[in-house]
Amino acid sequence: MGNIRTAMVVLWFMVTLVVALGSSVLKNKVQGLERRLAAINSNIQKDIADIHVLKAEWSHYNTPERLRKLANEQLSLENAKPEQIINYSALHFNYETNDSTQTVKTDKKGLTTLVKAEVKKK
Repeated sequence: MGNIRTAMVVLWFMVTLVVALGSSVLKNKVQGLERRLAAINSNIQKDIADIHVLKAEWSHYNTPERLRKLANEQLSLENAKPEQIINYSALHFNYETNDSTQTVKTDKKGLTTLVKAEVKKK
């Protein structure tokens, strides 16, 4: 009876030791994951702040007044004249393949596509 009692005490001691050791390891893993989560949340907050700065810069750089000024300085464009504006339906296209200015291309699937079209002048 004494051996059984000693074995039971040793068994319970070992179970207690294993549970304590397991909980200690689990606690360390949880703390490591919490530190990692805190670092990720910190990076997210930093990225959100950076996005706000970038949005503010984007708004500044895309103001119509600034873009108009840059376009006038860099592109030297002129305003469109009324005679330069035509309706798309007024254009006549010649899609015949016997014209020497057009190239017809056939792809691997046998589909024929028009690569270049010439505007037919009246």
